[in-house]
Amino acid sequence: MNLNQTKKDLSPEIRKELEKSKLKVLTNENDFLVKNLKKAG
Repeated sequence: MNLNQTKKDLSPEIRKELEKSKLKVLTNENDFLVKNLKKAG
């Protein structure tokens, strides 16, 4: 599946929601990594 092609077809609202959810996932992953680093350190 070509992600760029899909993005072009999506409406702006859906695209915004996708960006938000991507950011949430990234933030959660970063929090998780930071916690693990603190434990290790």
